[in-house]
Amino acid sequence: MLVVLGFSLGGEAADMEIKKMILAEALRRENNNADLMRLLAAFAVLWTHSYGLAPHLGVQEPIGSFLGFDQAGPLGVKFFFFLSGILVTNSWLTRQSPIRFALARFFRIFPALLLSATFCIFVIGPVFSSIPLAQYFSNTETFTAVFLAPYREYLIPGLFSSNPIKYTNGAIWTIRYELAMYILLLALGMLGLFKHKVVSTVFLVAVMAESFVFPNNITFISLSNVNVAGYLPGFFAFGALFAVHKNSIAIDAKLVIGCALIAAMCIDGPGFRYAFWAAFLVACLWAMTLPALRKLRLPGDFSYGVYVFAWPIQQCLAQVMPHSVLYAHQTFTFLLSLLCAMLSWYAVEKPCMQFGRLLADSIDLIMRRGPREKAVPIAEVNTAAALRTD
Repeated sequence: MLVVLGFSLGGEAADMEIKKMILAEALRRENNNADLMRLLAAFAVLWTHSYGLAPHLGVQEPIGSFLGFDQAGPLGVKFFFFLSGILVTNSWLTRQSPIRFALARFFRIFPALLLSATFCIFVIGPVFSSIPLAQYFSNTETFTAVFLAPYREYLIPGLFSSNPIKYTNGAIWTIRYELAMYILLLALGMLGLFKHKVVSTVFLVAVMAESFVFPNNITFISLSNVNVAGYLPGFFAFGALFAVHKNSIAIDAKLVIGCALIAAMCIDGPGFRYAFWAAFLVACLWAMTLPALRKLRLPGDFSYGVYVFAWPIQQCLAQVMPHSVLYAHQTFTFLLSLLCAMLSWYAVEKPCMQFGRLLADSIDLIMRRGPREKAVPIAEVNTAAALRTD
């Protein structure tokens, strides 16, 4: 992700006369390549995880060694939360429908999660478990807990017991924090916070300050500061702040260079990490609007599938090839997780998202007609779905 970003920035830096694009314009699908940037972020996460799941003596994650306070994977997670803050807040601002908002989030998050859990329990488990199948399938309480809360990292008895890290899927712990942000955003939207730009701005800045200065206070919303997750609401709020001011923020080279200069001034001080994070996130946002990256259009959004399938695949490879070269482990993980993500996208994620939109359109039509009106013809629902712009 950082290599592609650097290449893009370097290629465009020579032309400082690039047309200025405000964020509201950049958020139109044809004006960005968010799918590619999210995929690169997901690859960054699994790349960093490989150093822990398939460790080699003396080999450290290079981005972490260089920065000293962060790694490629956590940077990818921060970008996920920042971009999600922008897109999800913009979704609410565009169509302030609680039902549509909730359905869109549900059908984006849970189908792939449940598919990943099913794959781990019923495909990977029987093949890689170190205990007899009868004993393995007797763990009904564990399986039930996984399906009831598929957004929590989980450990299945007998699976990957000889690996350095035992979790069956340890990457998905961030999803419950993402879900918490969705719920809070929906609640604040229903309370009318986003009807007043000044009020919402003050509130979001306060969330950022609270998260970055007192990350342990995330326990206030029943979450823990594991893996410094107390910072994550701050990155989501940072993105939401951008969405609130989408009509006045210009996404151009000047914004990126300005943030980079501030980071450079702070390089020897305690504020450097915060300035670096801001510069990095803004640079990623700008990069995904560049013409060169927009031309690399993907046929689907495979990033989420990579995110939820990569860890179990890495665990399988670590068990099958415990002494393999690290880069071989990473390469096989890239390819296999991308394959799973593509299958998940076309077979499950995309159809479920389409169904969620169709269901939301149906509910909207029913509510407009009233309970005593006749049933809504499916042709009308499909026409409404076809005319959607969000």
